[in-house]
Formats: sequence, structure tokens, C-alpha cells
Amino acid sequence: MQRAPLRLNAARLKRMLPYALLGAGAGYLYYVAANIDYVRRAGTLGPDFWPRVILLLLIAVCAVAMIRIAIAREPGRDVAGVLEAIAAETAREHGAAPAPAPPAANHPLILAGGIALTALYVATVATLGFVTGSAAYLAAFIVLGGYRRPAVVAAVSLGGTLLLFFFFVKVVYVSLPLGTGPFQRVTLILMSLLGVR
Repeated sequence: MQRAPLRLNAARLKRMLPYALLGAGAGYLYYVAANIDYVRRAGTLGPDFWPRVILLLLIAVCAVAMIRIAIAREPGRDVAGVLEAIAAETAREHGAAPAPAPPAANHPLILAGGIALTALYVATVATLGFVTGSAAYLAAFIVLGGYRRPAVVAAVSLGGTLLLFFFFVKVVYVSLPLGTGPFQRVTLILMSLLGVR
């Protein structure tokens, strides 16, 4: 069975345009990041390393999305993911009907709350510090999403914050906001426990 020839019609090009623009913007930012002037220190990553890695990943994601759109059999539909295709094929082989997809939920108030929480986090992280601000932000976001078990919310928000803090401070070498007053003391205690100066 031969595949139909690739046709880049208007519908495909329209769906590819946002990815092309995002990829082009990422390419420009990669060029900017590659030309950051700094004093190189032996044994450390420069300030250009992580932005370039993230931008390369973004360019790759945009390229893959554009290729998927270009080779899709039906330009108006997304190509099914690998797991969905495997599940559908397995269901066909065993004679079982695949489970219907759950209806898409529309929660504009939760979306607005998430945006407000994020804006509040950005506005207060300098005062609260990364550790305290991020833990509170993650906990509030989980509760806003509808999860109500306090022990799990606390464990996930604190564990996630500590994991991010360790990654940014010990692996990526990013300077994070310490906070002010008692929040700064919490951050400094945590940094001393991790052996960070």
C-alpha cells in the first residue's frame, strides 16, 4: 500500500505557522544567548549554557510538530500519540472497544485563579524567597486544581520545591531570590544544609 504524496495545503500551513514562528523566535534567542559576554571560569557552566539547551529543545519540538502536521493523513486532526495508537491497536486485537475519551472540561474560573496565583507568585517571590514562595505557590495551585488531602499537598509542594531548589542551586548554578527577614533565614539555613555558599 503506497502512501499518498505529501501535500502542504493551506490548512496544513495554517497549523504549522505558530510552530514556525515560535521556532524562528527561539532561533533568534539562541543566537543572542550564544553571544553573551562573560568571564569564563574553569569547571563551571557559563550563563549561556542552559538558555541555549532549552532553546535547542524548543526548536526541536517545533520541528517535530511541523513534521507531524505535514505527514498527517488528515490535516484537520492531530496525529494520535504513540500510547493512544498502541491502546487502540491492542483493543482491536482483543476485540474490546476502546474506552471513550472523557469530555473536555471547561473551567474558566480555575484558569483565572491559576493566572492570578502565578502573577501573585511573581510579585512576591523576591520578598518570600524561592523556597517559601514556591512551596506556597505549589500548594495553592494543587488545592486550586481540586486536590484536598493536606498531607499529600504538603509533601508534594515541599518535596517539589526542595527538588527544584537543589537542581537550580547545585546543578544549574542559578542564583535564586533569598527573600527578606525570616524568609531569608529559612533559605540560608537550607543553603547551609546543602553546602551552598
